This record gives sequence, structure tokens and C-alpha cells, in this order.
Amino acid sequence: MMRIKQYLVLFFALLAIAGQAKTPQRIISLAPSLTKSLYMLGADDLLVGCTNFCTLKNPDDAEVVASAVKVNLEKALTLKPDLVLTSSLTNPETSSTFEKLGVEVMYFPYPKSYAEMCDYMLRLGDKIGRRALAEKLVAESKERLAKVIATVPKKSSKPTVFMQIGANPLFTVVPNTFMQDFIDFSGCENIASDLSIGSITREGVLVRNPDIIFVILMGSVSADEKEKWERYRNLKAVQNKRIFVLDSEKTCSPTPLDFTDALEEMIGLIYN
Repeated sequence: MMRIKQYLVLFFALLAIAGQAKTPQRIISLAPSLTKSLYMLGADDLLVGCTNFCTLKNPDDAEVVASAVKVNLEKALTLKPDLVLTSSLTNPETSSTFEKLGVEVMYFPYPKSYAEMCDYMLRLGDKIGRRALAEKLVAESKERLAKVIATVPKKSSKPTVFMQIGANPLFTVVPNTFMQDFIDFSGCENIASDLSIGSITREGVLVRNPDIIFVILMGSVSADEKEKWERYRNLKAVQNKRIFVLDSEKTCSPTPLDFTDALEEMIGLIYN
């Protein structure tokens, strides 16, 4: 009996050592939000490669090995990664190639909700040995989120919202995406709640006549789109001066901390 216990102790000790050995030391991130999450988890020292859309604190933090969708495999492999973080934009064949060459791949599809976003942070924290910090960040985000939601006035009717995230073609937020949570948590109603894909015409927006319009596009495109909407004098959002531009990097980045920041800004604009 004693010998069996000794074997069990040895077995679990070896498992623990194996787990430690598998903690990645050289990571390539193929999504801006995942790169940002590594920084939040204090793991930028593990980052060796990223996309040209990722924001680095220092240019020397990582090598650019990919665009939004295309990866330079040859360049990526010269970095000798032991973990590649992928998203819905990553070509499955690219992921398969990494795996065939013995490189571990972790897949993070586009999150469908804030809750799923939090799960991703915990998964990543687990993988890189930063579970405690991941739990702390998620807990802080949820606590702030609850406080922000509590500021939403209780009204019998909900303001209707159009969130624009594409210009050519016109694209909007639809249900079963984490951005729908922005609308739900702010006590509003999505004018595109009946759509399954985000494509919508400008005429379709005019017919639905939202109370509020949020434009979430890169750089000067947001300002241009805001001006286009302001030409439609019959729009309720125009009449009430309720067309707002939001920071695309913060609003479209699926990390719990950014989500809470963006929601707080939205609620402030809607009700103040």
C-alpha cells in the first residue's frame, strides 16, 4: 500500500514537471486582441511574433510575421515559436501547417459575448502560467462592469441604436456577437436585431430611424461617416444630435478590460 502511494506521488510530481515544461516561452500572436491580452498578463517577454495590426509597446517587442489574414510561414518558423495564438481570421491550413511542424496552436474564435471574452482571458492565463493575474483582471472588469450597468436609467422604452463597424459595404453589429452586449448592457435596442449577418444598406438604416448612431471605424473614416449621416435631417439621431464616434481599437478589441472601458464611454454618451 505504501509503495502504491509512493508511485502515485511520483506520478503526479512528473505530471506537474511535464506541465511546467510545456509552459510556452516563445509565442506568436495572430490577432491584435491576443497580443494586447499578453501585455495585460505581463507576458510581453514571451511574445516573438505578431501581425502588422498588433499594437506593440516597443517596436522591438516582436517581429511582424503576418497581415490580418496571411502569415509568412517561413519568417514565423525562423522565430522558433512553441505556441501560436490564432483567431477566426487565421486560415485553418496555416494552423494545420504549424501543428504538423510540431508547434502548438491555440484557437480563439471571435467571441460571441462578454462572458466568452472573459473565458478567453482565463484560458490564455492558464496556458502561459499567469492564471492568478488573469483571474484578477477578469474580476476587476466584472466589478467595474456591474457598477457601470447600474448607472443605466430605468426607462419604459429603450433607445434604439445603430452601431456602424464598416463603411464599404455598410456593416453593423448583430446578435450573437460580443458587441451586441454593448447595446444590451447599455439598456438599448439594436435596430439590426432581426439580422443574422451585419450587412445593411444606408436606406435600411434610414427606414429603421435609430435614436442613436455610433460610428466605430478607423481614423478619418469615422469623421467622414458621421458627416454623411448628419446630411439626413429626418433621422432622429441627427435631430437630437446623437451621432457619436467611438475608438475602434478599444471597442472592437475583445478583451474584458477594453470592453468595460468602451461600455462606460457609450453609456455616458447615451444618457448625459
